Amino acid sequence: MKSPSRPSRQREFLAALIRTAYLPMEIPPVVTAKYFSAFCDTEYNFLKQLQKDLIKGSTNYETFTFPRTVSGRRNLALVHPLAQLNLSLLITKNRSKIKKIIREGGKSLYRTSEDPKKQKAFEGLDFRKKDVLAASLYSKCPYVLQADISRFFYTIYTHSIPWAVLGKENVKEWIEKNRSKLNNHWSNDLDKALQLCQSRETFGIPVGPDTSRIIAEVLLAGVEADKNLSSLIRGSPAFRLLDDYVIGFDDVNTAEAALGALRAALWKFNLQLNEKKTFVSKSRSLAKEKWKLDFDSVVLSSKYQAKQASDIYRFVDHTLHFCTEAETGAPASWACRRLSRLNIFQENYELVLEAMFRLARDFPSCMHHVAAFLINHQSICGDQDIRKRVVTWVKTTIRTNIQHAHDSEITWCLLTGAVLRISFDEIELPPFDKRPNSVVFAMLGMLRERGLLSVSLSKWGWRSEFKKTGVYSENWLPYYEAVRRKWTKDKDIISAVTGDPVFSKMLDANVTFLEDRIFDAAKIHIARRIFIRRLFKKAAKRRGMLVEPLQFLESNGSIHAELDEYDIDHNHQ
Repeated sequence: MKSPSRPSRQREFLAALIRTAYLPMEIPPVVTAKYFSAFCDTEYNFLKQLQKDLIKGSTNYETFTFPRTVSGRRNLALVHPLAQLNLSLLITKNRSKIKKIIREGGKSLYRTSEDPKKQKAFEGLDFRKKDVLAASLYSKCPYVLQADISRFFYTIYTHSIPWAVLGKENVKEWIEKNRSKLNNHWSNDLDKALQLCQSRETFGIPVGPDTSRIIAEVLLAGVEADKNLSSLIRGSPAFRLLDDYVIGFDDVNTAEAALGALRAALWKFNLQLNEKKTFVSKSRSLAKEKWKLDFDSVVLSSKYQAKQASDIYRFVDHTLHFCTEAETGAPASWACRRLSRLNIFQENYELVLEAMFRLARDFPSCMHHVAAFLINHQSICGDQDIRKRVVTWVKTTIRTNIQHAHDSEITWCLLTGAVLRISFDEIELPPFDKRPNSVVFAMLGMLRERGLLSVSLSKWGWRSEFKKTGVYSENWLPYYEAVRRKWTKDKDIISAVTGDPVFSKMLDANVTFLEDRIFDAAKIHIARRIFIRRLFKKAAKRRGMLVEPLQFLESNGSIHAELDEYDIDHNHQ
């Protein structure tokens, strides 16, 4: 069989890179890159020829706030599609060089093997391998250096990417003696492409896209090439999971010297260690967190209704104690996942709901698990008392979080409300003097289309703001969709979209970044990032097929077209 041509492989790689390495996986799957990915595949030659003129100036990304399990929030980046396409084309063109750099480091758990079957450009981080390597390392080495880089993505200096590839001193010499040589190097192209994603800022890179992880791997490979550091860790059992290092040593002095060398090597790239999470310790003191061991020992009955009820009460109390002792909301997320998988007696559904509502309120990182539970158990809302409680929770949660711009909580509740056919009005959505986040606003437009929102979008006065900021601003998502979905007849807004050669072609191809079909989900699976629509579930039952669990369809080609996949796989918890 003849191997595919190089352009064909590049086309497939680019499409996969857009499909699975563009959007942060924390953004609900109502925002999708799959239609844009298909467009990039079909129009690959056109886009490649146009690359130099893709962006006339710079773009800005929209931020999407997501709660941390410990405290605070992460600002994730919804990068402008043209800027992301420009960056992805560069990675596609230079992927062999990027692979070589990452592999030569030898410590990273980032896998650069391509996986077209899963529509992934690179396989990505191997989280499962971490525990295996850690156990082996702890058994071999009496001393362990654990290190974490402080605010890694937020503090990366884009100019340091050429430093990592070429060497900092070489770059300085080229700047002084042969600037054009640096300007024509692919690593400098990556530097410029990242700046075009963020209004030409050189401090920090977009947080969330896997393309940023790829670039981060290149940067850290340059850090690890530092002579002082490499001489101390060469041959030592070690691995790095993105910006977290674990390195084993036979004696404490060498471990401390390596810590000093790592700190110095990072500083050359304007990076610093998180001192609270960085230390040298004896391996005998390193073990799985106690709450995880205790968590596994808690039993939840599936045989007796009364016993299950008492187990659930005790389980929630255990979870709250675990969260307090460990000072993290991770146990609450574990609890929600476990309750979601429990074979629940009908009499205990309301109890489970109340438990999950409480956990999501106090630990917002659980919100998507609660949303998935409600979507997957829509039948319980046939009970009017339960439906009333669910509607109250959804609306109260939105009203509470919209005032603080908590984007993740709002979008998951809006998605749940849309699936359960809950209507929203003015009381849930103030204040109206400030437009919500672009993802939230786009979802409100979709709810308006379905008759689930009584408030007109004009209530937020968005048209004047959009015309002022332009189609290349952080408002790009609702800006483009407003034209595609005919939310506006404003000629200036329409001409801004149709006047861009790529956006115009996307409109002709009916490309959208919003997944309407998820509002008809019968089942949703967060870990596998797939959902099944109601119509498909009915058709499957007519054919005598089992529809539980969701993994049932992956090998059936005739029905696979009915399966709606999310944009990005969850590789880890």
